[in-house]
Amino acid sequence: MSFELGTNNTATALAAMSPESVRILWQKTVDIFEQTEDFFMQFEGTNKDSPIFVINDTAAGKGLKLRITSRAGYYGPGKSGDNLFNLASDFETDVINSMEVDVDYLRDAVSITERTDEYMGMQSELAFGQAGELGKWMGREKTARIMMTYRLKGGPQNTLISGGHPTVDGIKSSDGLTYNDILYMGQVLKPLGGAPCETATIRGVPVLKYCIVGVTPGLFTLKQDPDYKLILKDAMPREKYDQNPLFSGGYAELDGHSIREYNPIDHDGYGPVGSAFNPKAFLGGAIAAGTAAFNILGGGSAAAASLTNIQYFRFFSEWAFEFLPNDVYTPLGLQNYILIVNPKNAAVDPGKIGMYGYTVNSGNTLTINQRLAPVTNGPVALSQVGNVTWNTGVWSTANGGPGHTNVHPIGSTILECNANGVPYGRTVMFGARNIIRGYGKFRNKRTQWMVDGEFETRKYITSVFGQSLRKNVNNVYPGYVQLLHSLSYPELGLPVVV
Repeated sequence: MSFELGTNNTATALAAMSPESVRILWQKTVDIFEQTEDFFMQFEGTNKDSPIFVINDTAAGKGLKLRITSRAGYYGPGKSGDNLFNLASDFETDVINSMEVDVDYLRDAVSITERTDEYMGMQSELAFGQAGELGKWMGREKTARIMMTYRLKGGPQNTLISGGHPTVDGIKSSDGLTYNDILYMGQVLKPLGGAPCETATIRGVPVLKYCIVGVTPGLFTLKQDPDYKLILKDAMPREKYDQNPLFSGGYAELDGHSIREYNPIDHDGYGPVGSAFNPKAFLGGAIAAGTAAFNILGGGSAAAASLTNIQYFRFFSEWAFEFLPNDVYTPLGLQNYILIVNPKNAAVDPGKIGMYGYTVNSGNTLTINQRLAPVTNGPVALSQVGNVTWNTGVWSTANGGPGHTNVHPIGSTILECNANGVPYGRTVMFGARNIIRGYGKFRNKRTQWMVDGEFETRKYITSVFGQSLRKNVNNVYPGYVQLLHSLSYPELGLPVVV
């Protein structure tokens, strides 16, 4: 059965379908768009080599816990020759542990009134893409939650910093993702216990590699890396045009690592842009020069900024990110920094950059407690924020830099940065069964509610879903590592911080 609107999909034709047929049609549309937007669905599977191990439980409901048991191997000295096993300590000990994956309801909804709805309350749902958009929302939400799981849920052994710096505040512009970083990540992941995962099959035989997932601004530096360019030039096949990424695009398979690019689009809807791996936003309220603390608005327009329930800064630090209703991240209240970059066609200070500090993130706004200014004037307006001094060094126009400003129009770009004013983000490397995903009894179920004398129809999408990092008997997460490194936005004209 077709699920795309065409010349025969009239109200009369839809009316001829049974209501159940229309619902099946809706379900297929939602499922397809969920798969399109859920970047990590490509890694799902049910075998031991799957990067994301999936558990399907049709009896699952709210609050269900899926339990997974892990056990350690035997590493005792054993016996040789005529030595016997006499003492209790001579025998191996079974060391086991269990982890739980909580699943809960994940829902979204749209509404439509009688004035805009058409016969059967279904044609407009398809014609105007409500089913597809709800499916996209579900896919994006699953992607956001798994990326934040990588970012916030691991232990200290799962986090690496490019350049060997002890903290992110040491990162410079040159500390982007490189070929050597990929080798570094693999060198850490292997002894941690990460096994290669199935990335493809050739004539029925699984291809096992480690997977790398990065965002476009993070992988850009890899393509600029001289070692990577040399690999493309000297080590890639030349017989077929489509086998060399130098011509066909994409990324080379490096030393047993498969690279996948996630491209977060600057969409035109009311919601966060960027991703958990590259926090980004657009200014929703103009900023004037001043000395006091204030709130930064997101959304990119005054209309968007007026919507106080939208989490434009969802991926920035210090937000209480919700994984499940009973699993909400607790912010640490640390000092964080952002850059605000004026558009190149701005009426005032085009292309210039401001730097600000914050410790409080409501999701909808950032509360600024430091603002870079020409001179220090009080506890908020400072001539130095982090390690950056007003209009000096690489930031100075006298040295070819963009120059500083504290005046920004609506639409300016907001990037999370470190104390050096360098935007930074994350790239992950993972192996087999690094994540456990659980699905319950509802997956993209459609329901609706007629209200206000049946003048308004509210349509809902419901899934029961959860995911968690796999851990071993020592409560260590052996399946992944994340690398913190600089990001590159060449279109913004940021200076090179050395």
